[in-house]
Amino acid sequence: MDKISDTSALRLVHEEKLKDLQKQQLNLKGIEAELNRLNAKINKKEELTMDDTKFIGNLGWLTALSVSIAAVAASL
Repeated sequence: MDKISDTSALRLVHEEKLKDLQKQQLNLKGIEAELNRLNAKINKKEELTMDDTKFIGNLGWLTALSVSIAAVAASL
């Protein structure tokens, strides 16, 4: 019986990690869209707003997030 409950608990943890991973993937798609928008602005030599600059400044943090997501995905 313990083995069955351990398996069930493990399955629940796995499902939670999978849900979290899917949410983070959606977040990354949004970030990718924002990067594409900024890239288009830069290619057109348009002026960047303060929010654009702030977003670019946060890219290091976003890179760390994507590495964390990859680690979670690898653990599944």
